[in-house]
Amino acid sequence: MRGIDDLGGSLGDDPLLLREHLLESLDERWKAYRKAVKRCRKRASEQGVHHLRVETRRLLSTLELLSYLSNTVQLRKAHQSLKKQLDAFDDLRDTHVQLLYTATMLRDFPELKRLVKRLERREKSLIKPAAHTAQRSKLKRLSRRISATKSHLKVAFAKTGVLHSTELAGTVALPAAPAGRFRPAVRLAQAVQRAFNRVTELRHQIDPARLETIHRTRIAFKRFRYMIELLQPILPAVQPRQLISMDQYQTMMGEIQDISVMIERLDALLEKKKFKSLPLRFRQVLLQRRERLVQGYLNVADQLFTFWPDNRVRRTPRPSQPVAAHAI
Repeated sequence: MRGIDDLGGSLGDDPLLLREHLLESLDERWKAYRKAVKRCRKRASEQGVHHLRVETRRLLSTLELLSYLSNTVQLRKAHQSLKKQLDAFDDLRDTHVQLLYTATMLRDFPELKRLVKRLERREKSLIKPAAHTAQRSKLKRLSRRISATKSHLKVAFAKTGVLHSTELAGTVALPAAPAGRFRPAVRLAQAVQRAFNRVTELRHQIDPARLETIHRTRIAFKRFRYMIELLQPILPAVQPRQLISMDQYQTMMGEIQDISVMIERLDALLEKKKFKSLPLRFRQVLLQRRERLVQGYLNVADQLFTFWPDNRVRRTPRPSQPVAAHAI
């Protein structure tokens, strides 16, 4: 129930406070990413790869948000290299998920041992390239680009009437900038609003018979969630418990994607006749579990609208419908 100007105000009437928060956040996420890279260089374990992917996404979301304030060549190059690295871990991450899920089913399906062994071999073959990708991460070059981004951000904020010295105590506040000048809080609010509008657009397009529509919604929601996570300390309306709820909401969609990838992997093996003895009932168990996950998500899908209330985003009521068999 708020307009862009109101949202901009909630992000901080003090441009100095906003600038310092953004600079500190960028520093924190850069340090967390660098630490995750070094950890993955030592050992590309499932936990290490997952941690690196999370920190990469968080740093990417930070750069994306900052691009609304200062979209420089250095920022775009940093974003490009991080995105390329993130994509390189996709296969290993999927294999980790499949291996963990299949291993938990061994008690009920001992005949899955061959599949587990196959996934373990695949995991081993992917770990080395993943570690090589981490080794190739040019931290020094990326560090220079992050430093350049920080410098350009300070220049951008100078347009608001705040000049920066080497220390915070040396900052000089000039008279308020004219209304038509650079307004960083409003620009950030617009960025978050656009991200949320994209999620709601995809939410309205969700079709249980086309599970890729849930996956697309999840990707857009993840982007929005990381923006909120970054700005939450200076957003009074966003409480820490909301971040927990947003994480749980995203996890529900993620579980659907994970089991869908598992089913696709199994179908590919069956089609190639790699595992003639794999029971069809195992596949049926996966299908039934996915059906429950999809229906569970659909039951709470409109919780989305509680995460960023705005009077210009209207809910489109839809009748609750069970997941059709052909969607499974």
